Amino acid sequence: MNVLIAPNNFKESISAANAAKCIESGIRSITKEINTVCLPLSDGGEGFVDALINAAGGSRVNCVVQDPLGRDIETHYGVINEDTAVIEMALASGLERLRDKEKDPWVTTSFGTGQLIYEAIEKGFRNILIGIGGSATNDTGLGMLQAMGVDFFDVNGMPVSYGGAQALSKVHRIDTSRLDELINEVSFTVACDVINPLFGTNGATYVYGGQKGADQKRLDMIEAGVCHFHHKTVEIRQLDFSQNHGAGAAGGIGYALMAYLRAKMRSGFDIVAQVVSLEEQVKRADVILTGEGKIDAQTLHGKVVFRLAKLAFKNSKSLIVIGGVLDESVVLEGVKNYFSISQRAKNLKDSMENVEKHLFDIGIEIAHGWSKLNAN
Repeated sequence: MNVLIAPNNFKESISAANAAKCIESGIRSITKEINTVCLPLSDGGEGFVDALINAAGGSRVNCVVQDPLGRDIETHYGVINEDTAVIEMALASGLERLRDKEKDPWVTTSFGTGQLIYEAIEKGFRNILIGIGGSATNDTGLGMLQAMGVDFFDVNGMPVSYGGAQALSKVHRIDTSRLDELINEVSFTVACDVINPLFGTNGATYVYGGQKGADQKRLDMIEAGVCHFHHKTVEIRQLDFSQNHGAGAAGGIGYALMAYLRAKMRSGFDIVAQVVSLEEQVKRADVILTGEGKIDAQTLHGKVVFRLAKLAFKNSKSLIVIGGVLDESVVLEGVKNYFSISQRAKNLKDSMENVEKHLFDIGIEIAHGWSKLNAN
């Protein structure tokens, strides 16, 4: 039997690569007579860099940038060929960088993501892939743009301070001359499976801002700043990207990437699937295992598990899905079996802190099922 183990990350708990290894270890502790292939996936969030460099035989470039609160951190970006660098926003400006009490999009900045992009361009890379999932920010990319050389001035002609959505409403004049020189002849592709517009009830702030630590009062203030920043951007760019698919992704950084960096938006899943030759891997497999932190209504909006389920069904392959949390009302076509970590864990803390053991145990349970079938 050929088994493809292709999970997404289990958010804020375990990476896709480590999740795959835990499941594989559980299976192989029961039987060695199964061929397993681990293929960690991503839709542009956590694990985007690792998924691409693992598939392409690439490498990491280590660097020091600022986290969402301006603290220096060690992180990296990926290189998959001599011309292409891969940036993962979550590695610099992600929620994973913050404790719960530190989450506050009024002050968190995307500056570190801009530093990663700047570093890659300075090293000579002219094709930049950017995964923007898992962000801790709602600054419409202001911080990223500041790190890349855009100068923002307030009504008194003073530079706008660094740091979060609080700075958006202060922008009065924008000078992009240094940025335009930096990105000359550089191509940007953004991995994004979010279709939300920049503002409004379905926009960046009201859909995702609460998850990043904002209460209703803060959400209203941030939304006002986002709208103000948009109007100032239209004044200099003469184009309106606010309603484009993905403009509201990652606290509006999708909008900034399109409006200021001329970036093209692509499905993060499609980018990864192409690089890792996912469909060919699916065709070789007899059974496919996948999973991620939550299997719920959001899964049906193009998340990794949903997209892989469609691919498995298309190729008449059996699919097993593992969720950290499983909404049993969500039905994915062609899924043979579901497993839930939360249903076997004592509580949320146990499911998060002991996720490796739970995934290992699920691997054992799956393998036992196969052994019984073979025995019969």
